[in-house]
Amino acid sequence: MKKFMVPIFLGVLATPAWAWAHVNGHITGINPEARQIALDNGRTYTLDPHVRPDKLAVGDKVTVNAQTVNTENGGKQNIINKVTKLS
Repeated sequence: MKKFMVPIFLGVLATPAWAWAHVNGHITGINPEARQIALDNGRTYTLDPHVRPDKLAVGDKVTVNAQTVNTENGGKQNIINKVTKLS
């Protein structure tokens, strides 16, 4: 039974690649304490723990990998797992 638990557990943790979307835009605001950035599309995104907000600045043109997830209180939250600065 234990040999089946690891694949099931890993399958639950893994987010399918198709669930993430690439979003382009300019950063209009940064809240490092809340680990959030706002883009010019009007949305606010929360950064994964490995994404460093100190490397970002207002006005940067970026592409982000974003996913919208449901929160415990019934709302939605936009999560970013990767930020790429564009020139």
